[in-house]
Amino acid sequence: MASGRRRGAGLEKEGGKARGETGPARRSLYWYLMVVGLVLIAYFTLNLIINVVYAVDASSQGVLVVLEEPLYENGSLAREAVTTTLHGASGWAAAFAPWLALNAYLLALGVIFFAIGYMQTPVEEERLPVSLFKLRLLGGYLLALAAVMVILGFDRIFFLPHEAKTGSLAWIDWYLFEFLAHVVWAAVIALLAVFLLRVQRSSGIGGDAKPSQ
Repeated sequence: MASGRRRGAGLEKEGGKARGETGPARRSLYWYLMVVGLVLIAYFTLNLIINVVYAVDASSQGVLVVLEEPLYENGSLAREAVTTTLHGASGWAAAFAPWLALNAYLLALGVIFFAIGYMQTPVEEERLPVSLFKLRLLGGYLLALAAVMVILGFDRIFFLPHEAKTGSLAWIDWYLFEFLAHVVWAAVIALLAVFLLRVQRSSGIGGDAKPSQ
């Protein structure tokens, strides 16, 4: 009986060593990948909050939008800049949309890193304390952001003033380009949100999380 216990303990120890040779390095890499993903998501959220506070404050006084840059000839000002002031919702969106479009890259990258790290970390104790409820909450947050990006994309088409394009890039409608950029990133973020909303975690030590079928 005692020899059986010693043999079982020895096999368990050998199995632990065998797992230790290959497991920890991979788990550590995925764990840090998960942390990097959360940092990127937190950065996006903080940047978003700062920009919303700025935009809402600016909308009360109006947001200055430059339609045409000032023209200089021989070092002297030949034409003043053409500007307009947007108020209310349009002014809020004018200050808000560019930040959101740029930061969508970081948000999508952070969610991808977090999802890969969470899915590939095999040991339950090494995972960050992220419950399924928090994953659902993050998924809902991403869906809301995707909806906001679509709304801001339409805002770029219908509510911001359009100017005549001149020069070699006259054929490009930048407002249409920005609309498409918003829609594409909204679709990417929505797909990531659906993935997080469908994630399920197996019970027990070493159970891997996986999306439900």
